[in-house]
Amino acid sequence: MKFLSVFLTLASLASLATAYTVPEPPKATTTTTRRDWLAATTTTLATTLAFGLPANAAEDLTTFNDPTHGFSIRVPSSWAKSEQTLNDRRTIAVWGDPNDAKTALFIAYTPVRDDFTSLQSFGAVDQVAAQTILPKSSLMMNDDSVQAEMIKAESKKQAYIFDYTQAVAKIQPLTHFRTIFTLQQGATGGAGAVLVTITLQTPEERYTSSLKPLFDQIIDSYGKNQ
Repeated sequence: MKFLSVFLTLASLASLATAYTVPEPPKATTTTTRRDWLAATTTTLATTLAFGLPANAAEDLTTFNDPTHGFSIRVPSSWAKSEQTLNDRRTIAVWGDPNDAKTALFIAYTPVRDDFTSLQSFGAVDQVAAQTILPKSSLMMNDDSVQAEMIKAESKKQAYIFDYTQAVAKIQPLTHFRTIFTLQQGATGGAGAVLVTITLQTPEERYTSSLKPLFDQIIDSYGKNQ
């Protein structure tokens, strides 16, 4: 079975600060399994999630269309957008909420090998959830400092969609995540594919008190271009 080294590499970028450079995850090698690489990136995830985004602005939704990667999604029109390109040429687009530096939407693009022909190449949706997010998974290494709960994991719209909470002791308070994984063939301009990760995050208290309807609306607006 193919392991999910790419997924937490992307999740580790969930709280990019514009002035903060995300530590690069380890490169996969022929002597490093995908599982090992993914486990190593969990540390990067815990580190970066402690950092918030700068305040910007928020509310009405506008459509973000990405014809190159074959999808569209609606985003808060007054959340300010910024972009960052990492050393390996991965691109991350971030929209920050003006009312809360810890509330954001980001889209990350990661090229994957051409033998990843569909999301099922990474495993079924429940396997992805179990191997990356749940606190007792081998990737979390039974780390008691990580508190995670998968609320819902489903496969629809040619994507894997996750709804979960996570906290890391002394680093990240309880945070609510809504994440979409989708794979676009040929988006690299060659034979390979690009894994697109779309993630919304906010403190759990704010999610339950006011932001759940907005997050529902954004996630429901996602669609693959025909």
